[in-house]
Amino acid sequence: MTRKHILIASLVCLFLTLAVAGMGYRAKNDVEAVVTDQFNNQQLLLAQKIAGDITDHFAFLHTCLQGLSLMWREETAADAKPWLAMPAFYDIFAQWNVTALGVLRPGHDAPVFYDASGTPLSAPGLCPGWCHDLFSGSPNIGRIALSRVYSPDKGPFAGRLLVNMTMPLADESGGVGGLVLVVDAAAVAARYAHGVRSGETGYAWVIDDKGVFLDHYDKAFIGHDSLVVRRQRDPGIDWSRLTWLINARVLKGAQGTDWYISGWHRGRTGVIRKFVAYCPVRLDAGEHPANRWAVALAAPEQEVQGIIGRLVVRQWLIVGLFELVVFAGFAMTMHLALRWSKTLEREVDKTSRELLGAQEKLIRAERFAAIGEAAARLTHEIKNPLMLMGGFASQVRRNLPEKTADAEKLGIIEEEAKRLESLLTEVRDFTRPAPPQIEPRDFNATVKESLAIMAEALSSRSITVTARLDGDLPPVPHDAARLKQVCINLFKNAAEAMEAGGTLTVATRTVGRKARLTVTDSGGGIPDDVRQRVFDPFCTTKESGTGLGLAVCQRIIEDHHGEIGFTTTATGTTFTVELPLGA
Repeated sequence: MTRKHILIASLVCLFLTLAVAGMGYRAKNDVEAVVTDQFNNQQLLLAQKIAGDITDHFAFLHTCLQGLSLMWREETAADAKPWLAMPAFYDIFAQWNVTALGVLRPGHDAPVFYDASGTPLSAPGLCPGWCHDLFSGSPNIGRIALSRVYSPDKGPFAGRLLVNMTMPLADESGGVGGLVLVVDAAAVAARYAHGVRSGETGYAWVIDDKGVFLDHYDKAFIGHDSLVVRRQRDPGIDWSRLTWLINARVLKGAQGTDWYISGWHRGRTGVIRKFVAYCPVRLDAGEHPANRWAVALAAPEQEVQGIIGRLVVRQWLIVGLFELVVFAGFAMTMHLALRWSKTLEREVDKTSRELLGAQEKLIRAERFAAIGEAAARLTHEIKNPLMLMGGFASQVRRNLPEKTADAEKLGIIEEEAKRLESLLTEVRDFTRPAPPQIEPRDFNATVKESLAIMAEALSSRSITVTARLDGDLPPVPHDAARLKQVCINLFKNAAEAMEAGGTLTVATRTVGRKARLTVTDSGGGIPDDVRQRVFDPFCTTKESGTGLGLAVCQRIIEDHHGEIGFTTTATGTTFTVELPLGA
């Protein structure tokens, strides 16, 4: 290839690269517009859903108030105590954020308020001047009116954001009274808006017709003017666009999407550009501002840009793949090199794990050898004197009358000497076990013989044995005597775990190229502080135990190239033994 050809090829490659880059940039702008529009529409749908839920909430209370009005008329004519007929409604009010129910009897100046249990409340400020005006003059009988959000200065509801639903009523004689529902406005707003998330970090906020926060992600904002509290927190931010947006759009009952600059988002501070979707909440059929709140969802622009960025990255990856066709040979070589590197890495990891396992076994073997040497010396130095003491105690006891104090003491000496001899024997067998005689044998027969040996001991403890032995189990290479020792140890431990009786379940089956034995008891499980040390030598929870049983079991199974483990719960423990079936 001549220098001219190289130059032409380079120019063609450069031209294609620039053309693809230009198309990619244009596609990025198109994608950005589409994704932004979709994100804003998603936020608007969420805002509309919240607004609809709040509207439905007050519609339900509207229906409840109409039902109460029927009871008010009936009971007022009877005994002028309408609230006694309404206990069935109190549970509904408690669940629908109603803090109090006011009942105005004909001829009275002020309603009496009751809480969700029907107990009268001393709650000044729940029926301000405008509330009294609705029941005086020429009231609109039967018309439910919704107040603006207000906050009492005193009483049990002081400082809370409330709205009143009032309904003037007249009895048969024309006396004017009525009902007042006091609704927790902030609780209603939080019920449907708090916790709603748009995108990954966007959140909702609700304001009333005066621009006061009824709900916000930052609870410190609730009850404050939405513009004032923001300026107080971040005075260095230019809030002009948000001011225009709230005053000219949100509080006017408009619906749409836009953006504004904020100084805070979920704990992150700084100048943050946010996308916002907003819509009105119409609480009644009328158009009075008191009947309209507003819901908005806001999310940082950076979140949407992140989505667009991922799409752009994918586009440029396609461009990169197009350019990298020229270097296919190099890429293939790198691919093969990386693949070979990963293969080597897996092999190294596997070899490392095997070496660590071998090292652990070697350390344990050295530890056991040290224990064995000490055990041999102890056995030599202690066992013979123990036998002499036990023998002498037996001879002397036989020459004493039975059931005397001295005879009982000598009997104790004999038993303790035998127990210590047994302990020394177990330690010797554990530290210097004989090599197993592994041959293919009937594994079920070994398990049955072990159960037969333990049958009387299990029966005496009121333990029911359930054996589920697989009749199709092939011959399993094992040392029958050593495996009986494992089974008996597991059966004995299971029996001791069921002090008040229970069920011992023994099962065998084939799993892949292994034979599996499971021993399950219905005891109380292994304590948490013991589970990590179950197979450690001399680990025991029994006063008379040596703590070598399970350690011996583990060593025997390892000599058979098998595995032993357990699972335990508060309702029982299952030990699992797996032995290879051979080649």
